[in-house]
Amino acid sequence: MMLVYPPIGLEMCIKKDKVQTIIIEDPKLFYEIINDIYSQINGNSGDTVISENYVPIQLSRSADIITQFIPFTLNRKDILSSIYSQMKDRSVNVSFYGATQELYAYIEKYLCDLIEDEENEMDICCPDDILAILKAFDLHIVETDKKLNEKLFEYFLVMQKYKKRSVFITAGLRNYISNREAEDLFQSVLLNGITLICLESKEPLLLKNESRIIIDKDLCII
Repeated sequence: MMLVYPPIGLEMCIKKDKVQTIIIEDPKLFYEIINDIYSQINGNSGDTVISENYVPIQLSRSADIITQFIPFTLNRKDILSSIYSQMKDRSVNVSFYGATQELYAYIEKYLCDLIEDEENEMDICCPDDILAILKAFDLHIVETDKKLNEKLFEYFLVMQKYKKRSVFITAGLRNYISNREAEDLFQSVLLNGITLICLESKEPLLLKNESRIIIDKDLCII
């Protein structure tokens, strides 16, 4: 995999056995690269090119950038919507269809019994699918008592599974986690075949499972 940023002549190989860190010392350039990637992920054109086997990947479909770590939640609306959609499909497959229909029948009977003695005439409408029930029970990902590096790793797995993302970019991550937490995170993503690119504005400790380049304040690539 390659990452190219033509405005400064940056061309770099992203190794499969290392997390790639790019140290960008110039604040203006740091902002421009992050903004460029963010814009492309949101469907716009830009300068940054990430390619696999010399074929550019579409960032809006394959990549994700994380710029906010406080607060950081796994329970984003788009993620939950994807999980709900998969649960909906699962509820009507061969393994669950019978149990789903029994659940609908039980809920319908329960509600009919509940309103039976009401003075006003009342009726109920059974849902067409399981989504209303999932939302009523507030189905969500448990994230209490998890460190940020643990939340991030789980986020990568969830986005990989439900949103088909394969490349993750972080901006300023090392300001929020310790060197040990970073090492644990890097090891986990590499073992799971996740591509992680870390953009940093200052130089943290170089870790054993990390490769890095530095773009200094004069825009020289080291």
